[in-house]
Amino acid sequence: MTTQDTYHAFMLDYAAGNLAPSLKVAASIHRLMSSCGDEAATLWESVREVLLEDDANPGQQAQDDAAVSAALDIIHMDYEEVRWRRGLSGVRYSNVSSASGQLMRLEPGQNVFAHGHSALEATVILEGALEDGHGSYQQGDILLAIPGVKHRPAALGQCACTCYVARSPRPFWRLT
Repeated sequence: MTTQDTYHAFMLDYAAGNLAPSLKVAASIHRLMSSCGDEAATLWESVREVLLEDDANPGQQAQDDAAVSAALDIIHMDYEEVRWRRGLSGVRYSNVSSASGQLMRLEPGQNVFAHGHSALEATVILEGALEDGHGSYQQGDILLAIPGVKHRPAALGQCACTCYVARSPRPFWRLT
């Protein structure tokens, strides 16, 4: 479901420091686990530096460092030792308080019911593989589910699929 436009807008927001904390962690995981993610982030950071003519923003650097630290903790986690809880769909979840997101685990062949989102959702594949009816995603890939588009995530292959899932904050009031 991730289009090139959505992907590059997301990575541009990452480089500009415009993502919510959990989404910044998702982008950091993608960057650390994928050469494509690192290339996109590096490209947009270079554009930011040229346009702003100043890459020294201590507040931004502290946020970036915190997101990378949380991302590394998630990447190196032993997913077999995580305290999972079963959701209504049967899929297992675990909150990641340090990253304001959650882990999701689908067993081989398991899927989530078809659904859509009211805000952006970023899912990074940590282990295994996933398909959602729009595409297939491997370890390190990021799936960006945009509002108004339905998908049905399912584990691919003979291994469990573990993902980090982050959502855009949803404002209570919507004026537009």
